[in-house]
Amino acid sequence: MVVYYCGDCGVELSEKDKNCPACGSKKRKAILQVGENLGIHDQVIGKGKEAGIKKPIKEFKIGDDFHRNSKKWNHREMYIDRKNDKYEEIIKNKNTGEIIHKCKEPLSQHIGHGDASIKNNKKLDW
Repeated sequence: MVVYYCGDCGVELSEKDKNCPACGSKKRKAILQVGENLGIHDQVIGKGKEAGIKKPIKEFKIGDDFHRNSKKWNHREMYIDRKNDKYEEIIKNKNTGEIIHKCKEPLSQHIGHGDASIKNNKKLDW
């Protein structure tokens, strides 16, 4: 969209104005305005490690998460506690707060989801 302004006093002009209605100047400035929706999405990730144990004993992710199938950004909270065999996840609609998905189960039973589904369905090429 192009917006026109007086080159002397800065008053916004219509496309038809030959002279500025405020100061009478014939100088014009045309400014092209480009608009686009820009969204900022953030996520906080944390891991707790213990000496001598390879994997983190606790992990969490809280923040924006993009759902590929629905093509929408949602709010996701995910907690893993390996020591106490716990997995919790809740996904909410960012705008309404409606719960889309909720899962609370032992981590040992959380298989076939996301990254876990890839690991559990690998083909062995022996």
